[in-house]
Amino acid sequence: MRNGSLLLIIILSAALFGAATDVVAQLPALPSGVIKWDASHKNSLKGSTTFFENFEMDVLAAKPNDNRKDATVSADHEELVILKEGNLDMTIGGERRVLGPGSIAFILPKGKYSYAVSGNTAAIFYRLKFKSKSPLDEQRGKTNGESFMVDWKDLEMKKNERGGRRDFFNRPTSTCQKYEMHVTTLNEGLPSHPPHTHAEEEIILMISGNGTMEIAGKYYNTAPGDLVFVASNELHGIKNTGKGQCEYFAFQWK
Repeated sequence: MRNGSLLLIIILSAALFGAATDVVAQLPALPSGVIKWDASHKNSLKGSTTFFENFEMDVLAAKPNDNRKDATVSADHEELVILKEGNLDMTIGGERRVLGPGSIAFILPKGKYSYAVSGNTAAIFYRLKFKSKSPLDEQRGKTNGESFMVDWKDLEMKKNERGGRRDFFNRPTSTCQKYEMHVTTLNEGLPSHPPHTHAEEEIILMISGNGTMEIAGKYYNTAPGDLVFVASNELHGIKNTGKGQCEYFAFQWK
């Protein structure tokens, strides 16, 4: 009886410890909403989403002559760098490019990269890190283009009746079945489209101008540098409510 009771205590303790570990590891779900730009670069975002076990966003500022060598993305995450201001001399997997404002870098799991500030002004950039809830597929990421960089000046703006659009990429990655990113240029007074829903989660990152974002019946004013997170299947839409055109990144995944 004593041995049986001791065994039962051990089993129950292990179960409780495991449950507690799961609770600690589970990040809170990110709600839809706006993170306002902070000139001190203290903007941050961390939590779970419908598709990501972990999703993080930080704003980093690198001074002239600052550099980082041989940074490595963790084995179960991908990273997206979006340059807001200044220039970065960046190397990924042997490819080296000087990236200007509006440019991006997408790095697959275990990818190595280095950067140095190019020029006499600081480089300010967003760094997003994400880990999928679904199993990682490294081969899918490699087959669909490996890690890559896209320079703003290399992209054509395709004009349309509402303003225009620059397409950055649309492909599967190691963590996502689909990851798509573009920049919308929206004329004064116009909505991008009627409020709508989709399964993909989405981020709107304001580049210039002002807008009003509707999410699930709530309205948020947006300005340059602001980041909007829209959860899966939330009704949303954005309208240019400032003077002149506004521009913003829009990217979504599943």
